[in-house]
Parts: sequence; structure tokens; C-alpha cells
Amino acid sequence: MTRRFDDRTVIVTGATKGIGRATAILLAAEGARVIATGRDAAGGAETVAAAEAAGGVCHFAPHDIAREDDWARIVDLAERRFGGLFGLVNNAGLFFVKPLDETTEDDFDRIYRTNVEGTFLGVRAAFAAIARTGLPGAVVNVSSLMGQVGFAGASAYCATKGAIAGFTKAAALEGARMTPQVRVNSLHPGVIWTPMITSQFGDSQDLADAFAADTPLRMIGLPEYMADAIAYLLSDEAAYVTGAELTVDGGRGAD
Repeated sequence: MTRRFDDRTVIVTGATKGIGRATAILLAAEGARVIATGRDAAGGAETVAAAEAAGGVCHFAPHDIAREDDWARIVDLAERRFGGLFGLVNNAGLFFVKPLDETTEDDFDRIYRTNVEGTFLGVRAAFAAIARTGLPGAVVNVSSLMGQVGFAGASAYCATKGAIAGFTKAAALEGARMTPQVRVNSLHPGVIWTPMITSQFGDSQDLADAFAADTPLRMIGLPEYMADAIAYLLSDEAAYVTGAELTVDGGRGAD
């Protein structure tokens, strides 16, 4: 395996399962010093064990992405433990399915604060930390196919993921003016077989087969596919890519 991230420190939020875990493992295997964050300490320990088994360096820290003081603590940890910050993967988020007329103001505030404000706070903290290193950096904000197209019953989620896409473009313009520059891109997964999906719809093989059949490539999305895409956006291979929306959905958005 190539080691595209030797001596680079990357924070991955929501790294206790799913896309975040797969990303933390891949980045660590490719040489990154990973700060994996989340709310589930047991899940975080499993991520660290898997990353270390892949030959990497990974440290778990509990993290509430909607709190500014928590972001300051995580960035300080990255700087004290590993000497600086190269990149951030804003992956943590909240998802629920609820009809618009049943979605309360509290529901909307809760998902907005997590998905949008959490992303904003992370990018702002990362910009400052990367600037202190004097070296270029990169940020990937995980949005969703539902930030590009509508989905009945998930209006609040679609609103937040669309906001992340727009915010990413504006942040990319500001990052390009920084010295050193920081590239900022958004990833838009389709249906990915993770606990976020199975907790809402179930985890039966019949359901997985139905999702695959409804996807042009006739396959279910896996967290590892998203990790590959995130690693590309963070890497020097994407040196000319910023402000982009990378959709990785098996063709669902094109159908």
C-alpha cells in the first residue's frame, strides 16, 4: 500500500463506525497520524485497534462537534501529540427520517446544530491550526447525495447537507487565499451500508439487495469506497481540486 500521508496529522470525526472508521483505518495505514473522534468510546477503541492492526498510528478522543470548546481541545490535542494539523475530515453527523409535517423545530435545530454548525466550527478551527504549521492542508466535508437531490421524508437532513455543500464552496475560496493554502471539498455519498442507514431502515440482506437493485451499478455502497474517495481529496493527487462536490453514489444521482 502507498503511504500518501506520512508525517501528516488528520482529524476524522464520527470515526467510531461506518465511513469515519473506514477512513481512519485507511489514512492510518497510509502513514497519517489520525485523531479519531466521536461519542462512543467503545467504538473508538475498536477503530484504534483496527488502525493499529493495519500498521498505523491512531488516537481516539471523545468529541462533541457542536461545541466550540471541544474543537479547541481536539485541535490542541493534535498539536501537542503530533506537532500540528494537516487535514480534517468532517464526517460526524445526524440523520433521521421524518415527514415534514412531523418534524418539530427542536428536531430541525438539533440536526442543523450537529451537521451544519459542527462542520462550520471544524473548518474554522482547522484553518487556524493548519495556518500555524506553515504548510498547505486539506479539508473534506462529508455531505450527501441528499445535499444535491431531494428525498421525501428527510427534508431536515437534505437542508443540512445542502448547506454543507454551499458552505464548502465558500470556505474553499477563503482557503485558497490563505498562506499556506487549504483545499476544501465536499463528498456526497449515496446509500452506504452503515449503522446510519441500518438504524433507520433495518439491516436485512433483502434490504441490502433492494438498495443494490435500485442503484445503476447494481451494488451496495460500502464505507471503504467513501474512505478511498476521502483519501483522494486529502492527497496531493487532488492538488488542483478545491470547492468541488465529489459524488460517489453508484450512479443513483444520475438516474
